Amino acid sequence: MTLKSQQIFVAGIELTFTRKSVRNINLRVNPRTGKVMVSAPKSAPRALVEAFITSRIDWITEAQQKALSRKLIQEPSLHNGERIAFLGKYIELKLVSGKKAYEFNSSDNLLTFFLPDQADSQEGNNHIKKQLLDCFYRAELQSLLPPMLEKWEPVVGVRSKECRVRKMRTRWGSCNIHQARIWMSLELIKYPLGCIEYVLVHELTHLLEPSHNKRFHSLVGEAMPDWKDYKKRLNKGV
Repeated sequence: MTLKSQQIFVAGIELTFTRKSVRNINLRVNPRTGKVMVSAPKSAPRALVEAFITSRIDWITEAQQKALSRKLIQEPSLHNGERIAFLGKYIELKLVSGKKAYEFNSSDNLLTFFLPDQADSQEGNNHIKKQLLDCFYRAELQSLLPPMLEKWEPVVGVRSKECRVRKMRTRWGSCNIHQARIWMSLELIKYPLGCIEYVLVHELTHLLEPSHNKRFHSLVGEAMPDWKDYKKRLNKGV
């Protein structure tokens, strides 16, 4: 008989834990959702189960990142009037003729792309729009990072030498601990500010603890007690 499952946290990872009539501890990460499931023999000590999970934290994180890459939304078609994800809400895209690049009116939540009067082809026109969206997203996210660093570096207790934006398909951020350099995923600009701050805190904490171990998650929790709420929001997708 399978006993009732329960949600537990081990080393900062939320997982579904079930005791079954099995011989070994089994660990699985859902490739679509990134949810972690663990089953263990009824007689297995809880400490033994948690030690096994902790030893597999890096593998769990990698598997969740792969699941994340599958959850990222499809690129928008960028047609006139389309709603574009931006900082946890949606703004409207307007296409007009002109020589400027783009213009964002935050009071009206309106993003305007200025396109050539005659594009060489529809494919060429789409390429221009994708470039404009990329430039808009990159500029907006990069402008948010300096004040966020000023806010969170003293809280975490570290200083980074550089924090930049890049496209990343399988992770929200990365940290080069030897050079104290942080990279933030361009996809983050689609999410609320708190989610961006959580990823920044996560990467800054790696300057204190490189691994995703118990100490790492404890440090993240000390700096940002509600970090799990932001992580769940990121896992939901746009």
